Order: sequence, then structure tokens, then C-alpha cells
Amino acid sequence: MPAKKDWFLLFSRYFVGVLFTISGLIKVNDIRGFGYKLEEYFEVFQKHSGLPFHEVFGPWSVGLAGAIAIFETALAFFLLLGYARRFTAWALLLMIVFFTFLTGYSAITKAVSDCGCFGDVIKFTPWQSFGKDVILLVLIGYIFLKREQIQPLLRSPYHAYVAWGLTALVAGLTGYFYWYLPALDFLPYYEGRSLRKALEVGPQGVPEITDYVPLRESECQVDELEGEVILVVARQLETLPAEAVERLRAFLRGLSAGRFRVVGVTASPSEARKEWPKAQGLEICFAPQDQTVIKAMLRSDLGIIYLRDGVIVRKWPWRRLSARLAQTL
Repeated sequence: MPAKKDWFLLFSRYFVGVLFTISGLIKVNDIRGFGYKLEEYFEVFQKHSGLPFHEVFGPWSVGLAGAIAIFETALAFFLLLGYARRFTAWALLLMIVFFTFLTGYSAITKAVSDCGCFGDVIKFTPWQSFGKDVILLVLIGYIFLKREQIQPLLRSPYHAYVAWGLTALVAGLTGYFYWYLPALDFLPYYEGRSLRKALEVGPQGVPEITDYVPLRESECQVDELEGEVILVVARQLETLPAEAVERLRAFLRGLSAGRFRVVGVTASPSEARKEWPKAQGLEICFAPQDQTVIKAMLRSDLGIIYLRDGVIVRKWPWRRLSARLAQTL
């Protein structure tokens, strides 16, 4: 007689596989954002333990984020395809044990407000994240116990080709979204958003965006919500690579004379905001903006946001900038 199907194993396998695929691809889409979340965890661990987590791992946070996102998504593919079942079961178990500890620690200490499991798409409270991981721990624990019963979806060696082919594709996408911008923007400053409306006080007595400081209130005294504005967004002016600066310079040279007002925002200190443009031969006034806001505005160390009457029309990272691009505006 054929063996009776284990329906709970099938449910666990496909539920975990699909959930990990979604979670992994969301991280891949916004790999810098996931890196920022890891950096936040390193800061918390260093603060609570006294060990140099942030000094050691902070500079590598985005690289680690990429490795974790690719690994998580690959495991999801392996599980769904039934490929390398022993390795997959062990890796999933170790990963979920680690993340259950992480979210439990965050929930108890209230150190991190959101785990970043699903990026900015779905927000979980610390206790919701912990509860989710406990459920996954049960499901993955059962998969681990029944790992020998997992059957591949495809014949050998095709399941290996598909599994590794999908993993290579995800790795390529991770690199692409790191070098450029996320394909899907779930952040507050997405293309098509009216920054003017988002800054207005809503029915609940507060604006939709509360942490952004309008530039008319800064030393630049430019109203970015009127007319056509090229907003140069730089996380830290002092650390920008020479190629990025040269691309910015070429882009600004290509703009139609007199059509746009050009202004910048950065998290750099006052002295850098004043001296850096002079040293680079750029006539740009840089207004201060909180680093968290800068990260949310553009997932790139340097880039451009094109505003028209307060509406975010387009966003470009510095690798897209050129005189030709400017001439198309």
C-alpha cells in the first residue's frame, strides 16, 4: 500500500516555503533598508552588552544583509522544490532558532520597534514578530523531524538546476537593487507622492510625514514645494566617491539653464555642508536633514529627486546620473 500522505508536513513545507520566499524577496528588493535594520540591531547589542558589535559588524551591515537575504530565499526555493532536504531542514531550523531569539530579545527589551522581516511592506510590533517566529519554529521543527519524507517536485538533476538557477537570479537582483534603487518603493518618499500634501496637517491633527524639515525653514531658504526643483540627496558628503561627484557634476551641467532650482539635503554637519560644495566647485546649498529621513528619501549614498510643484516625479541614484539624462527632463 502507498504511504499515507502527511498533510501537516505538506502544509508546513509550502507555508514556510512561500512565506520565506516573500520575506526574502522583500529584503532583496530593498537590500540597503535591510542593512540599515541590521545596523540598528548591532547598535542595540553593543549598547546592552558592551561588546563592539557595531564597530565590528556595522561597516559590513549591507553586505551581511545581502548574504542573509540570498540565503533565506535560496532555502525557500530548496524547501519548495524538495532539494537538499537534510541541509535545508538543518539550515531552516538554525535560522528560525536564531531569529526567534532575536525577536524575543527585542520584544522583552523593547530595543527595536520593528524586526524588518518584511521591510517597509508589512510592519510588525516586537511581540507580533516574536509570535510569528514561534509559529514558524513549530512548523520548521516538524519539517526537521520529517525531513526524510520530503519528496522532490522535479526529477534529478532538474530540481538542482532550477534551485541553483533561481538562487543565481536572486543574487543578481540583490546586486542590481544595491547598485541602483528598489524596484518597488514602499517608503514615504515614493514616486508620484505629493510631498506638499504629506506635510499638511491631516484630519487627525498631524501630517502624514512628521520628521521631514521643509527647506524653506533652513538656511537655504528654498521652497521645494513650488515649481521645478532638483533635490540633491546625499547621506554623507565627506564620504562620497569621486565617481559619484563627477556624475552629479555632469548631470547638473546638462540641465536647462534657469528652468530648475537646485538644492541639496544631507545629514553631514554644518562645516561640511558649507565647505564641501566649494571644494567640489558646485553651487549648491545643502540643508540639514536627519539621517533617518535621508535613508528613507533615497536608497543611495547620493542621488536626485525631481520635484514638480511638490510632487515627487522621479528619483535616480548617482549611477544613473549623466548629462544625457539631464537633457531629457
